Amino acid sequence: MIAARLAAAALALSPAAAVGSQTPAPVQRVDLVSFAYRPTPIVLRAGRPVTLLLVNRGKGSHDFTAPAFFRSARILSGQVPRGSIGLRGGQSASITLVPTAGRYQVHCGRPFHKLMGMRANILVQ
Repeated sequence: MIAARLAAAALALSPAAAVGSQTPAPVQRVDLVSFAYRPTPIVLRAGRPVTLLLVNRGKGSHDFTAPAFFRSARILSGQVPRGSIGLRGGQSASITLVPTAGRYQVHCGRPFHKLMGMRANILVQ
């Protein structure tokens, strides 16, 4: 009887049991507006999970294209096909990841948007 209780206590304290009790990743909101990202630069902490909430506040389509950033990060949830997340006007999307230290560039891949200033840096410290 005592052995069964000790085994149950050990299982409850194991790392596998702690996985379900982890706190959710903090949310970093990034607004996509006409020809800009806000905030800029986008500052994240290396090795710490974060949920990027991308919100297109414009009427037209924009995207968040950062292939080097997404390639270096560990994606926990969400999808980033070809390193880009496209959003129609008013649409939002989220992706949870663990970023790697470095300086990365993000831009909008829509025609002429990058030329009109829709680019920023992602600083992961």
